[in-house]
Amino acid sequence: MDQDTKTPPAFAVEHLTVRYPSERGWVQAIRDVSLQVERGKLVGLAGESGSGKSTLVLAATRVIRPPQVAVDGQSFINGRSILNLRDAELRKMRWSTFSFVTQSAMNALNPVMRLRDQMRDTIRAHDRSYQPSVADARAREVMDMVELPSSKLLSYPHQLSGGQRQRAVIALALLLRPDLIVMDEPTTALDVVVQREIIDLIRRLQNDQGFAVVLITHDLSLLLEVAHHVIVLYGGRVMEAGPAEQLVENPLHPYSQALMHSFPPLHGAVSAQVGIPGAPPDMVSPPPGCPFAPRCDRVMGICRTTMPLLQTVGQVDVACHLMNDQNREVKTL
Repeated sequence: MDQDTKTPPAFAVEHLTVRYPSERGWVQAIRDVSLQVERGKLVGLAGESGSGKSTLVLAATRVIRPPQVAVDGQSFINGRSILNLRDAELRKMRWSTFSFVTQSAMNALNPVMRLRDQMRDTIRAHDRSYQPSVADARAREVMDMVELPSSKLLSYPHQLSGGQRQRAVIALALLLRPDLIVMDEPTTALDVVVQREIIDLIRRLQNDQGFAVVLITHDLSLLLEVAHHVIVLYGGRVMEAGPAEQLVENPLHPYSQALMHSFPPLHGAVSAQVGIPGAPPDMVSPPPGCPFAPRCDRVMGICRTTMPLLQTVGQVDVACHLMNDQNREVKTL
């Protein structure tokens, strides 16, 4: 990674592999994945449950660590190697350089503390010159950013609605002005109206504040609404990656196409939704070829025996044997 010739990206992963021990052997959760999130950009990770989305980011940021997992490869935030960083240095970077919006807002907030006290604790942990009045002023600022009245700072989590709790968690993530925010399924368990509000809020905050975002979701249609760049994962590998508009107009991988037809669009005409038959692969003993081959309706013999490599087709990187010149005639887009 050349850090001298240009400003490093906000977040970069290089050839990351993550394995979990189990009674049946090592679960190969992530297999040789690389990605890059430029400053000020929103990059989405899409895929079904179990595809490796959360594991990829949580392992790369050392939220999950050995002995629970074995990690190979490298990850960088603002050019700093995270996997080799001392624990004390990593603690300083958390929330001040990168922060998280977790899947369950209720579980992310301390149920016996008022929201104001949780924000005070976050600032106190990172600022030796901590003053309650200054911390409260910053808390009011971030509450205004997420469109919550400052009076809610005196509330306990159970006194807030689901949408308000999600906004409060986003406010906590913004508190120390991080360069990168990881948002893991930020609209899970919210109704469609509140989901739309939260997505619009994320888009506005990202544009206004200029931080980088990694947005994790199983809903590809949602990602295509807000992301600059989308990465589709399946079986712990990248199936397709490229600009969001390219995936909207012409998804190349059969898995990306299947995901597109599995979720209704957030706006526009109503269309029939089609589920993906079959089940995700067993990652203790994944298929030797393409992990999607057992569920793919365009599978060829080579798909079952040989892992396809990522190759560039236009502006998109795609791992599919259908992209090979000799196989293009059997692909109907």
